[in-house]
Amino acid sequence: MKSNKIFIGLALTALCGAAITSCEKDADFLTEKPKAQLTVANAYLTSDQVLNTLLTGYYEFEELFFPNDFGMGLSYNTSTGTDMTDNKYQLGQASHMSNFASAWSSTSSLPKSLWDKFYKVISYGNLAISKADDVTWNSDAEKARVVAEAHFLRGISYLRLGELFGGVPMVMEYTEVPNYGYNRASRTETYQAAIDDLTEAYNGLPWDVKAEYGRAGKGAAGMYLGEALLAMGVEANNNSNFTDAIKYLNEVVSHHPLMTNRFGARLPDATGSNYGVPNAYPEGNVISDLFVAPNIVSPQNTEAIWIMVSAPDYATYAVNGGRRNCTLGFTPALPDYTWADKYKVEGSAGPWKNFSAKYGGRANPASHGGTGWAQSTPTWYASYTMWDAEHNNGTEADLRYIEDVTVKTEFMCCDDKHPLYEQKVGWDHIDHSTPELAGIFFPIWYKETPFSQWDYDASQPAGWFGTFVSFYRSRYAARSAEAYLLLAEAYLRSGDNANAAKALNTVRERSNAKPFATITLDTILDERGRELLYEEFRWATFLRMKPDEWKPRLYNYGMYSARPGQTVYPEIRRWAEHTGNIEFDLFPIPQTYIDLNTESDGMTQNKGWK
Repeated sequence: MKSNKIFIGLALTALCGAAITSCEKDADFLTEKPKAQLTVANAYLTSDQVLNTLLTGYYEFEELFFPNDFGMGLSYNTSTGTDMTDNKYQLGQASHMSNFASAWSSTSSLPKSLWDKFYKVISYGNLAISKADDVTWNSDAEKARVVAEAHFLRGISYLRLGELFGGVPMVMEYTEVPNYGYNRASRTETYQAAIDDLTEAYNGLPWDVKAEYGRAGKGAAGMYLGEALLAMGVEANNNSNFTDAIKYLNEVVSHHPLMTNRFGARLPDATGSNYGVPNAYPEGNVISDLFVAPNIVSPQNTEAIWIMVSAPDYATYAVNGGRRNCTLGFTPALPDYTWADKYKVEGSAGPWKNFSAKYGGRANPASHGGTGWAQSTPTWYASYTMWDAEHNNGTEADLRYIEDVTVKTEFMCCDDKHPLYEQKVGWDHIDHSTPELAGIFFPIWYKETPFSQWDYDASQPAGWFGTFVSFYRSRYAARSAEAYLLLAEAYLRSGDNANAAKALNTVRERSNAKPFATITLDTILDERGRELLYEEFRWATFLRMKPDEWKPRLYNYGMYSARPGQTVYPEIRRWAEHTGNIEFDLFPIPQTYIDLNTESDGMTQNKGWK
């Protein structure tokens, strides 16, 4: 970890130098006495430079939510290998992320990338806190808010580190001095550091941050504080932690009520159009409205607690950069599929291989989810099973799973040489003889992939991978639905099943799903899957729980490790069988930092990792 911190220190020194150049007025610069050497110690002259350090910490954190230009990145890995999604790479081999015997180790890139990311954010938080007293602020309130935000970023980072890795080294002050003798704190100490920081943030932040989307407010601090208290309660077996979590989470949902009615840009009576598609969308519902790009950052949206802000359009992205979404990671590669034997006809190789002139004469139109590489494939359970009446408490018309509104499970045949031309076809119509390819056919969700040209920026030039690839939509880092599901868990763990069911059913009732009379932890995990697929950091949810609470879900629903005899999805979607036990309870400590820790033996490895 120390080598990473040294690198961060050097990078920040450069960053601070750049901040001085950009932030100081020319006249002020001319009156300064030139410094022989610019360092972190003497670089901070204005409050804007401290604010810029904080904002850089936010920008780093955003990488967890946005795919990179090729549809991958950290966002692609937050649930791969769980009961929700897996990765497609090395198809037919043993390296899927749910194969913990072959794809994971103490030298795997995913655990290290997350470790590095959170410590990098911690370093920015430490630096902002350390320099807050060295500059002049416009007001005490401005200073207090920036410091509270720095505590927030540091607190959520220690929360994630504690959830994923257990006890980790505590770095609570910025330093440029190399340290080769780190010792891991206990997991309870790590959680307590997160709780302390998030409490500090909660006490210092405002509720309303709509004027500055992207910055955290009291709601975000309260939601993650509730999660940290839940994690501590499970680890320490302390019921008072659950009671405290309930208090904060109730405050959050009272200030951020769920959206229960349609709102925003695509109401049934909306006028005008976007890229030739009418704004009026009578078929939509409140769930689809939640993920319309301008609605995410709308003042009407009370459910938005914390938003990761994307560039709003291609022009802004091209000039200034910024975050964006793309279809490559989360959409199936439809042109690769051929007809099942019973649907084969001469002249038609597959339902989406030859697009008629009416549909542009090219593959991957907006109506089919654009260009897809299927890099993050939802499991059969996430795609189909958890939505059926048996698993969804008798509900089949869940607003989160309405065909062509919030989900597409079938796609129109666009080959005019086939009798099914312009009819919807899907899983039952395609060839399953190639398991690797059949394994990455899946529904798409509007929350992650647009369904029409309305969402795409027509001014963006087509790239070599197609026209409908990039779209510009911010992401929810926290919204009220998750706060309710955390609240349900806190009530359940405290022994109050009635209020636990009430909190969970608040989310279900908004989706027209039948309420549960009583619930279990599995009920909550199922509901988190239905509500938060592609939003939730599923690994963090799992690993903050007891191993016997989450491991059965991987055995039963994971694409690789599902046990023989399970009937939750067809054999073809079981890319391989792994019948051994999952030996780990936490992610591995990156071996790089164990090896560099030469002055202490306190950087020990977690159980189950070589």
